[in-house]
Amino acid sequence: MNRFHLALSLVLGCCFLLSKPLVADDALSPFAMSKQFSADQVTTTQDMTITSKIFVDSGKIRTEMTTANMQVISIVRPDLKTVYSVMPAQKMVMEMPFDPSKVGQLTPASAPDSKFEVVGSETVEGIACTKYKITAKDGKVSFMWVDAAKKIPVKMAADDNSYSLLWKNYKIGPQAASLFDVPTGYQVMKMPAMAMPAAAPHASAAAATTSATPDSSAPTTAPSGASSGSGQ
Repeated sequence: MNRFHLALSLVLGCCFLLSKPLVADDALSPFAMSKQFSADQVTTTQDMTITSKIFVDSGKIRTEMTTANMQVISIVRPDLKTVYSVMPAQKMVMEMPFDPSKVGQLTPASAPDSKFEVVGSETVEGIACTKYKITAKDGKVSFMWVDAAKKIPVKMAADDNSYSLLWKNYKIGPQAASLFDVPTGYQVMKMPAMAMPAAAPHASAAAATTSATPDSSAPTTAPSGASSGSGQ
């Protein structure tokens, strides 16, 4: 699995986590992730660190990253059951089917019946945070640090330090609709669904495998429109 696919797996995992409401067991310390936000994201695994930008609006997701000296923009459109990989240097777009219902457990926090427990307070990146222990039904554990004052995520990590996700410059608010459209004038290539590895023990931020068979309900044309986002 190459760096881009791994990074996209982690990004999808955290994005689906952040797009769903989460409430800790302690009723006095609930937290809910915004459905509209942008942030800088630092993804760290045991052998690499990847910095990306992320934009989320009502289920739509856009990430911008540079890997192997090439900028790649990923646009996830659950409403269209489609994922787009945009390569500005080549003026090319790869269009792949995407079925959110086929995405399995992404992180302990997104698994059914996960338990959230307040375990203390810590400072992360100079921010006073409430630390939560998240235990999935199968016993997998991760931790999340949430800004105690603003109730927004700051960091998530596996209990064995196999991965961590750090969010900086987290800004809540609507995102420009054009961010989630592919740019005009790009060549669009239809591809089969990208297979992502199932979440392994102690590395549960990786996304579950999606079907490799193109989804017949995927759109036949990409949404068009010039984007105001970087790289387009």
